[in-house]
Amino acid sequence: MTDDDDDAYAATLREAIAHLASHDPTCARFGARHHRYLTGPRLDDARLAAIEAEVGIRLPDDYRAHLRTIGDGGAGPYHGLMPLDHPLQLAAARGAFALRDTTATVDAPRGPALYQGVVGLAHLGCGYVAFLVVAGPARGQVWLDGRGADDGVRPIVTGDGAFRAFFHEWIDALAHARWPRGWVTPGRCALPSALTAYLRAVEQRLGLADGALAGDALREALDDIPDGGIAVADGGDTPFFASGDQVDLCVVCEQTLENLVPQGMRRAQVQPGVAPIPMRDRAPWAAASVP
Repeated sequence: MTDDDDDAYAATLREAIAHLASHDPTCARFGARHHRYLTGPRLDDARLAAIEAEVGIRLPDDYRAHLRTIGDGGAGPYHGLMPLDHPLQLAAARGAFALRDTTATVDAPRGPALYQGVVGLAHLGCGYVAFLVVAGPARGQVWLDGRGADDGVRPIVTGDGAFRAFFHEWIDALAHARWPRGWVTPGRCALPSALTAYLRAVEQRLGLADGALAGDALREALDDIPDGGIAVADGGDTPFFASGDQVDLCVVCEQTLENLVPQGMRRAQVQPGVAPIPMRDRAPWAAASVP
């Protein structure tokens, strides 16, 4: 695409984001609490060239165009796009990402050592991160770090324009009032596991068989969980959260919570999480964020 094509595309995309914002004034949709449909400052060609020279890479064209014409971070998939122009991101972009899809399950390193030749894109919730490969054999692909759910590290969007496709899917899901794709295996997150353990303990206390808690007894058990009584902590597998940081729920856990609201669950029972480190000190969304 030419610069003129990029600019025309960007104008359409900005209109789409503004439309989403106008239909969600309280930022109630999944992920909007942090980004609030605001985008970061655009990076001009000089700043992009300086970043690429500093890190020793050439950014994928579709991602580079987004930074130049839409903005660096903010409104975007899941809990918002992380800005590139941040020390943590520039450190992760150095080197080369060694994994291919055929080696991802076997050879993924433990902890933040995975993050070489990549840029963090979005926190999917529950500590899972989508990242863009900027150097290495999988350059241009969007990958998922699902190690917190024992779902490994794997590509989720491939082919030309993978970043743009990843962003489009978010726009399309919200525009059609759909949940974003969950990606991780249901039932492996902390929230379902914790609720299952809690409800089994209630069943044992009441002398009920496993899975027999229902009706008023189930509603009472769920109502007994205090506000703020559920918190999901990050395990420190990525550079974007400190180990123990409270994080927001993923799509799968949010759906679990929503399905239990008729049974007595309350949104206030789950503590809100912090934004990924690169988003915490970046205007304009950081100044505008709400608890």
